Amino acid sequence: MLWVQLVTGALISAVLIFCIAGTRKLTKLEHPATVFSYGSSFAFYFHAFFRVAILALCIAILVIEVFALGTKMFSYYTIWNFILQTIYYVWALKYQFSTAQSRNEPVATTKETHYLNTLFDVCFSNSILVVGVFWGFLYHPGMHWYGYFEHGGNTLAFIIEFVSNHFLISRRSWFFTIFFAAIYSIFIWISYATWLHGVWPYFFLSMDTPYAPLWYIGIFGGHVLMYGVALGFSRVKEHCLPAMIPVAVSHIKPQVNNPISYV
Repeated sequence: MLWVQLVTGALISAVLIFCIAGTRKLTKLEHPATVFSYGSSFAFYFHAFFRVAILALCIAILVIEVFALGTKMFSYYTIWNFILQTIYYVWALKYQFSTAQSRNEPVATTKETHYLNTLFDVCFSNSILVVGVFWGFLYHPGMHWYGYFEHGGNTLAFIIEFVSNHFLISRRSWFFTIFFAAIYSIFIWISYATWLHGVWPYFFLSMDTPYAPLWYIGIFGGHVLMYGVALGFSRVKEHCLPAMIPVAVSHIKPQVNNPISYV
């Protein structure tokens, strides 16, 4: 049905244009000057150990998927998000050790801090979405053990990560989730016509139904909705764990024995 493809294509194009414009606008914003620190060296190293453990598990699962599915693994949105999450843990560890002074003293946030925070926003909210979609529409008995981590265990890990890090979910970053989904949609359309040989990885991506545009609206809407859930977690953290929230520099009184590191 040509009209279905045209309408859905126009929808995806509109989302892409909106997200590109939003990205350009967001990069021009000035971020407030803030600092963060761990409560102790133990908290710092415990968080690092946790990240290393989860990263090792993610890499092991991706290797298993390569041998089990080959290139077909790249047709699944779960894998796209899982790869993005793995990238997050690599970057988070690199950033954590590059700001190791935070064990003992406040460290000033930088652009890298905000970029990493944005990546966390996308990974966390998308992991919640994958849990809802998989267990609501796609679950099948006999799933391998690693499938449970890809569709739930990783979200629990992100909740622990959220409690342990110094990030809050930004209200300005929500459109990156639909940006990611739109890029995946374009990739799948191209893949469907080439190496997937006319097979859709998910039934709700199919163009063989007049309801396809509604499915895609639902997909993008679901991303926004789950981002709202992530914002809810952020609000709880803000109220229950104030010590894990970056503090504005203007609220810090300079002291000789408590300097601020600018990394």
